[in-house]
Amino acid sequence: MPYADLSFEQWNELSDGAARRTAQDIADRHDLTVVGLKNTAYAGRSYRMALFDRDGMQFALVTGGRPALGYDAARFQPSPDQAASYADSASEYGLPPLAEYVDAMTSPVRSVEMPAMLTAVEAFDPCEVPLAPDDPQVLELVASAGGRLDGMSTFHSGGGLAVEFDQAGQVVRARATREVSYDEAMDGLASIGLRTTTADEWEWACGAGATTLFRWGDDCPNDGYPFDYETGTHRQTNLWGLAIGQDPYGHEATTERTIVCGGDGGSTTCGGSGFFLGWLTLATAYRDKEFGRWLASDDGYADEILTRPVIELS
Repeated sequence: MPYADLSFEQWNELSDGAARRTAQDIADRHDLTVVGLKNTAYAGRSYRMALFDRDGMQFALVTGGRPALGYDAARFQPSPDQAASYADSASEYGLPPLAEYVDAMTSPVRSVEMPAMLTAVEAFDPCEVPLAPDDPQVLELVASAGGRLDGMSTFHSGGGLAVEFDQAGQVVRARATREVSYDEAMDGLASIGLRTTTADEWEWACGAGATTLFRWGDDCPNDGYPFDYETGTHRQTNLWGLAIGQDPYGHEATTERTIVCGGDGGSTTCGGSGFFLGWLTLATAYRDKEFGRWLASDDGYADEILTRPVIELS
């Protein structure tokens, strides 16, 4: 069986030995290293997580199937706090009834044939250029900053340079950022043999088949925005083992230029539009069509273009 046909049920039902052999064969076919396999649970569901390494970038096995993607707001039963928060926002901004708004801000319910693939654990920014600790730019920054670096773990320069230090004050990682266009970001991925997710793949990677508004359920905190919480279910890796949809400021590009997933650039949070609206941006099927069209226009601007690279399985 081609590994692209590997379903959630088939993978989970394998014996531990068969799973290890399958993971190793996938790694051998794609020049990867198996990082590990372990049984995990998220939001009441279980899965055998498989992690791989490709030149320092980690990927997780996202199995395939024919999932129902999107969201139908008719099945959403808001908590009293969610309803009250939305009512305040609706009154201030002239919004429609809650169900109508949720439907407008999420993708429609649909059934999609989804192949198994390897999906990057962390979002990837093609705007970032890794630098060696002894790169002249890094050495110049350290020398010019002098005593200002004492006790710092990361230093960001105004020129887009970030340098990370260990406890002894030695440089352990450095990177430079540059502005790139959407096409340049996609070309950058292609140059290393990768591509970003489609919108459907992103939803499947984020929700892992969960039918609730969020990948963890329907509820959300009512006394702050996602950015305010450094811990919580939204900060945990999901069922597949992906760090995804954790911060509305960290929206991710897809292969469809006008569709971004996982956030709204922080505009709802920054604008103080209301806690429920702020959390809604992390809904698995969230789609801010206006924001996506603006980003794709000549007026759109982003100082980073986050992508979610995938490796197609053979």
